[in-house]
Amino acid sequence: MNRVLPAVATLVALLTPAGSAATPAPGGAPATPPRVAVPAGPLAVGQPVLVDLDGWPAGTVQIEVCGNDGRRGALDCATDRATHAPVPATGSARVPVLLAAPPVACPCLLRVRTPTGTPGATVALPLTGVRAPAVTEAGPAQLLLAGLRAVDRSGVGGWFGLPGELSLHLTLHNPGPTDVVDPPFSLLAGPAGGVPTIVAAPALGTVPAGQSRDYQVPVPLDAALLGRYEVHGRIEPPGTPLAFAVETHRRPWGLLVVPAVALVLLVSGLRRLVTRRRAR
Repeated sequence: MNRVLPAVATLVALLTPAGSAATPAPGGAPATPPRVAVPAGPLAVGQPVLVDLDGWPAGTVQIEVCGNDGRRGALDCATDRATHAPVPATGSARVPVLLAAPPVACPCLLRVRTPTGTPGATVALPLTGVRAPAVTEAGPAQLLLAGLRAVDRSGVGGWFGLPGELSLHLTLHNPGPTDVVDPPFSLLAGPAGGVPTIVAAPALGTVPAGQSRDYQVPVPLDAALLGRYEVHGRIEPPGTPLAFAVETHRRPWGLLVVPAVALVLLVSGLRRLVTRRRAR
């Protein structure tokens, strides 16, 4: 029995084809990297071509034309006119594709990717007839101050010099092509000419490209503050830092009116008292 088993194993090994010893890639994906090929150029916008795919996992792929060598990803590609096609288990397919005009100028390429984005492959595309503008290299993202004001929200308590709150209304505009994400933000506040104190500044979050965003920041006010009150801020986007200052006036009239009224009442009472004594 012991001699029969090795003999059987040897016979199976001899009869098994060499290619069947390879272990398939997980999920049925081919072991070779995916490839894409297009016909030799020149090619023109609007022209139908046959795109050859090889080494792709079974499933659906998205095929799209990109300008600017696809450096910025979807921003450079005609994703709204992409071609979606199935790939069989063999990993190879020939897909008819209508060459759409990319949103930016060439150098162009054809990008193929799965719904998850990986794997993916690109091939240079000698495309003519592209009238889109070239991509201009943008400088570091920056912010502009579109609005700034301070409003005293202390209410009645502020009339008597009680601690209150100043509301800082701030509008930031992003004129660039890229989002500004949570730039550092610092605030200092205090009486004019005095020593300012650090104020907890909120996170600014994202200011989208080409858009504006409004903020309302509470700033605490000291007790019995009379006169000008200043708030200084500094925001540091990747580009030029943005500094600003705003002031408001706080006049706790209650601290002056109440003593004055009390004095008037006191004087009036004294006069009445004197008048009564003289009348006797």
